[in-house]
Amino acid sequence: MGIFGKDSKPAENAPRTTTPVAAPSAAPAPRPAPSSPCVVGAKTQLKGEVTGSETVVVEGLVEGTIRIAGDLRVSPGGTVKATVSAKTVTVAGELVGDCQASERVEVQASGRLTGNIKAPRVVIVEGATFRGNSDMSPHPDGGKA
Repeated sequence: MGIFGKDSKPAENAPRTTTPVAAPSAAPAPRPAPSSPCVVGAKTQLKGEVTGSETVVVEGLVEGTIRIAGDLRVSPGGTVKATVSAKTVTVAGELVGDCQASERVEVQASGRLTGNIKAPRVVIVEGATFRGNSDMSPHPDGGKA
């Protein structure tokens, strides 16, 4: 005998009922994290063509061609031996090759750039090394590299 005088076992011939379980509410899809830069690590060598739309940070070595819609940053200790086209280019390491930017090229005090620059704004900080030609004329296609 069960609680309150009722049998705790269901009757053998009694109809079974089921209680519907509510479907779990659809949780909102997680938001993608803000895109972080693509980093070529200090002990990494990459040869070939780099393309994309995000920021690329070079701490190691990249040889070939870089065509990105985002920013390129060459960190101290990083080396780029490539033809470069990007939104902005910041050189704190070494870049050897022609460099085109739709917005700006900056060679920082620890940076070395050997090649031609084509960008509407060029900044070469005191202590930086630059060897080549620079063209600061506005881009005919509205500022896009």
